[in-house]
Amino acid sequence: MNDRIRTSLFIFPLLIFALISEIFLFLFLLSICILIIYETNLNAKKYARIFAYLTTIFIYFLLLLLNYDVLIYAVYISLLAFGISIFFNISGLRKNKENLNFSNQISLDRKEVTNLFFLRESSTIYYLSGVLCIFFIYQSPSEINWVLLPLITVFAIDSFSYFVGSRFGKRKLKLLEIISPNKTLIGYITAFLTGFFVFYILNYFFFNIFSPSTSLVISIAFPICAVFGDLYSSGIKRNFGLKDYGNILPGHGGVLDRLDSVIITMVLMSLAKVFIS
Repeated sequence: MNDRIRTSLFIFPLLIFALISEIFLFLFLLSICILIIYETNLNAKKYARIFAYLTTIFIYFLLLLLNYDVLIYAVYISLLAFGISIFFNISGLRKNKENLNFSNQISLDRKEVTNLFFLRESSTIYYLSGVLCIFFIYQSPSEINWVLLPLITVFAIDSFSYFVGSRFGKRKLKLLEIISPNKTLIGYITAFLTGFFVFYILNYFFFNIFSPSTSLVISIAFPICAVFGDLYSSGIKRNFGLKDYGNILPGHGGVLDRLDSVIITMVLMSLAKVFIS
């Protein structure tokens, strides 16, 4: 717990600087993308893969610097990659009841190796493009609310569901035990209720991004997406036999272990911005 608190206190000022400085935001998101590329290597020594993704990311950031209109493509790519990766994620979980290690390919048949390959690459593309969606929803300082609202709501969901679930949670959902065996029913209920009320109240009284009717719809969808983002990430790690994506953040694991719910909600906010624009 102390490690989690210290890490959170270290990350918070970085986020503040990123949101108030365009250059710092650019460098911050570029660093996040680089870390994601390394973490999604999933203990495999795939240097050509790393080089290919790094090259693609640097080209995308170069296009942004040159003012090319490529922001919306991150939203579309994230949705496509997310849909594809869900298919391979579920397919792997259904076929394998035990943890798998991608590096130990000799124990897997050809079909399972292929499934893991497409799962890793499609999820990597989703994570990267999902992070880049922040550029779409935050194009000027006046749009800072588009980032603050989901960040605060996700933080509230994670904090309250973790506290209530660990203190009072006893009943677990057997349907989800293969993905996340430590999560409890009361934890999921707390996550949904917290996300719903925090999102709606913050939007209504402070941020005023959405109309009350639109906010009601998104307030329902938001905690569902946040929880699903966590389960999605847990499913991938379960397929590859990993506990965490990394260990760069003490008490949390890797960057993706901290951002799994954030990324999917940023994609949700991007879709909301597309529809109301």
